[in-house]
Amino acid sequence: MCGIFGQISINQNLLKTNKSEFKKCLSHLSHRGPDDSGVYFDSKISFGHKRLSILDLSKKGKQPMFSKSKKHILIYNGEIYNFKELKKNLEKKGLKFYSKTDTEVLLQGIILEGPNFVQKCNGMFAFAYYDIAKDIGYIFRDRIGIKPLFYSNYRNKLTFSSNIKAIHKFNKMKKKINKQSVSSFLSFRQPINNETFFENIFSLEPGNYIEIKNKKVDVKSYWKLENFYNKKNVKLTLNDYKFKLKKLLNSSVKYRLISDVKVASLLSGGLDSTIISSIINSINNENFLAYSIGYNDDGYNEFEYSKLAAKKLNMKHQIVKSNYHKYFKDMKKLIYLRGQPLTIPNEVTQYQLCKKIKKKATVVLSGCGADELFCGYGRIFTSVDDFNKLIKTKKKFLNKQFLKNVHLRYGKLKFKNEMDHFLSIYPYTNIELKKKLLSKKFDHSTIEKNIKIYFESIFKKIKSKRYTDKMQYFFQKYHLKGILEREDISSMAAGIELRVPFLDHRIIEFSTQIPYQYKIKKIKLNQNLTSDKTSEILDINKFILKNAFKNEIPIKIIKRKKIGFPVPLHNWIEKKHVKKLILRILLSKKSQKRGIFNIHYLKKLLNEKRLNQFKGDSRIYQNSIAAKIWMCFNLECFFLNQDNQ
Repeated sequence: MCGIFGQISINQNLLKTNKSEFKKCLSHLSHRGPDDSGVYFDSKISFGHKRLSILDLSKKGKQPMFSKSKKHILIYNGEIYNFKELKKNLEKKGLKFYSKTDTEVLLQGIILEGPNFVQKCNGMFAFAYYDIAKDIGYIFRDRIGIKPLFYSNYRNKLTFSSNIKAIHKFNKMKKKINKQSVSSFLSFRQPINNETFFENIFSLEPGNYIEIKNKKVDVKSYWKLENFYNKKNVKLTLNDYKFKLKKLLNSSVKYRLISDVKVASLLSGGLDSTIISSIINSINNENFLAYSIGYNDDGYNEFEYSKLAAKKLNMKHQIVKSNYHKYFKDMKKLIYLRGQPLTIPNEVTQYQLCKKIKKKATVVLSGCGADELFCGYGRIFTSVDDFNKLIKTKKKFLNKQFLKNVHLRYGKLKFKNEMDHFLSIYPYTNIELKKKLLSKKFDHSTIEKNIKIYFESIFKKIKSKRYTDKMQYFFQKYHLKGILEREDISSMAAGIELRVPFLDHRIIEFSTQIPYQYKIKKIKLNQNLTSDKTSEILDINKFILKNAFKNEIPIKIIKRKKIGFPVPLHNWIEKKHVKKLILRILLSKKSQKRGIFNIHYLKKLLNEKRLNQFKGDSRIYQNSIAAKIWMCFNLECFFLNQDNQ
């Protein structure tokens, strides 16, 4: 796990790299690789690497890594978990290896087989490869987007990095804020269409690679998630699906325990992390390290359940507690390291937990990804039932109480199509509130049109007529990217490699073939209730996971309803000195001059008496007022950070 940074000439003009400036920009990735550093310069490329040593801790793992002929070079961030099998196959073809690293396996594999070798790799990765003799470069990102990779095609040079900040600094690009991304952030907590918060800098689409060849830059796909949704599958029994899923998960966890440094596990007390921990326990059968974090505030920790899981699984359990004093200090630091706004409040908490883990381990396993693969977001996934009922049943035959509940939830009784319905349920902040929060500089009409076009393009990739298939694909294709980016940033900021067993590509591909009714089991249907109520009372979300592991983990955890990882923002923001800090930042002269926010409306929100309460229309205030204030505060902290660099 590392940080990569580099530049490749596109039009074959010679690079005139300022080596001192390059190394200075590379230092912005130091937190990603505190163990070692390396650079390489020639007339066509500049490659830099920051290393976090996980496999083969010797100098043989140093990067940039060269082939024996010195004609090929690689810088790489990530892990290829099946590298030992790949290595054996390459050795059978006559290749010799000089290290015990997966890096060398990746390098030699690409030299022999070209970019198609990546199809054989099971792992998480972002890497750049260059063939010096043939003047061909490849920049890859893993299938689902576990590892970040940003790039800019600027002045006939392709600049790429694990961190946006290094690209801006090195290219001396004007920092022009992308208003589309700011608006999308308020709606979905991340930009759309692989854009970033800056114009002319992009995120490489997962499952894609960039080819630099013959003075051209082409972005190509090597893995498409939609292909697995669109292929015909052989229907199995529930027991068959369970058996195969458990076999794949055991294989995935076993791969992700491979390390030359200490490995630990996250254990929140929820279903997903407990399942991963139970598999670890079955493989290791020892007092494995497990970590949980929460707050002293009532209702803001899950220690009761994490303790229960740790006891059942015989794990060495470590509890970490956070408070607002640590929170805002670490929030500022994390925004600086990220070079972007944070996505959700608990990103800071995850960073704090990883700092604690770093004292005893360097690798940690997480339950991330299970919600997206197995329909954990019951309120949203089962909202398809509301839509289908409204579309397929004449209004006069619908229960009056149901219609009343529909109006309370959605604010209307009719939807033009699936996308109209989806955009009424998915955003964290809808258009009415965004118009109040943001200044008149924003062209909301164009922005919302772009969002709709982008989301529709995702839905259209699924041939199935089932809305549930389109929704599942959307969450795996788009929603998961934002989650993975924050998981990577918060862990790497502490020098921790976070591994996600649920997102082994074999499990992702298999999950697309599991019928929806095995992911969400409906006990019965109450004709009066909308999905936000039935999902909590009548449905069993992630049914196949719960059924498959019911004998391995505590029944209390199996029966728990899904909850998020909330931060007691409203308690904190109501404290005088915290509110004073937020007022100072959000209402500053710099903030007003920037013209991003509607300052008058922000003042109104900040003067609310009860920041944890919904005010007025519940569709507008989908989360607490404190959560909206945090999002704006977070954005302005990011803008200020950019001003000072």
